[in-house]
Amino acid sequence: MLTFLLLLQAAAPQRPAQLTQFLQQSIGFEAAQLDAVERGEPVVKVLDTRDDYFRALRDFPTSLRTSTRPHFGIFSTPAGEADVATLTVTTRDVADMKDCKPGDCVAKLPATDMRRIHDETNWSAPAADIQAQLSAYARRRLVEYVTDYRRRGDSAMALYDDRGNVTVRSSEAFAAQFAESPYVYQTVPSLQKYFADYPRGALPPGASEIIFWSEDVLPHLRPILSVTHLMVYTPPELPGMTLAAAKQLYANHYFETAIDLTSAVDRGQGETIYVVVLRRYRFDNLPGGILNIRGRAIGALRDQLSNDLKRQQGQH
Repeated sequence: MLTFLLLLQAAAPQRPAQLTQFLQQSIGFEAAQLDAVERGEPVVKVLDTRDDYFRALRDFPTSLRTSTRPHFGIFSTPAGEADVATLTVTTRDVADMKDCKPGDCVAKLPATDMRRIHDETNWSAPAADIQAQLSAYARRRLVEYVTDYRRRGDSAMALYDDRGNVTVRSSEAFAAQFAESPYVYQTVPSLQKYFADYPRGALPPGASEIIFWSEDVLPHLRPILSVTHLMVYTPPELPGMTLAAAKQLYANHYFETAIDLTSAVDRGQGETIYVVVLRRYRFDNLPGGILNIRGRAIGALRDQLSNDLKRQQGQH
């Protein structure tokens, strides 16, 4: 079985060190191929099987890096503050958090956290100190959140009290999104069962999983801080497929829930594979009209998907 990786690079002053590491260690690029990329020439790399494709994805510290993701971290077991050491609340969010209250908050948070932030933060301090206080709070709460999720599963997932009098339960939003995706849970019932039963169910044989946080910066939107549960495995009901399934556990802006599925499927001829990417998001009540935040978010997500496909693999 052959898999072709097509890499294209737009003009750039310097190739990022992380990309060089990924291409050398995970994909097996040689010096001549790296030089061709630097010159902006398309490079085609033949990979042996779909397993090689996902072996590269399982190199999580490298594969999670993208051009729109300046910061991320993988949670250890147990989770600790070292896992979130580089997390910093953005200056834009810091400026707006002083007015945050249940039903009207710039960040998606439970009401209990909004009140705690309001009461525990010294708002008369310099802006840099306020940012340090809020960042320390965010780091501590994410560690607590991941620890609780690993213990209680969906029961621990976030509540969002940022808009109006409606509390959004992210676990219910995720379950509803899965229910609206019969082509997923009917085709791959083991995936739905694993996420629904987590952490009580056993990890499927051969599977790898992590929980990670990330900050994604998309054009015309606030930077998005999110926490994601990612699993890579071959479903027992579909031995010819390898699947990477990402479940959003938390996002501080725009999204009540999200699921990202990337599958590599044997073509059946023993020569190549198909790569299929499905991303579903449930937005909160984003305004349209003059602001058109919803339209900007959809456009940014579409561009992100296109860029990720170009960055990862193009199969022929």
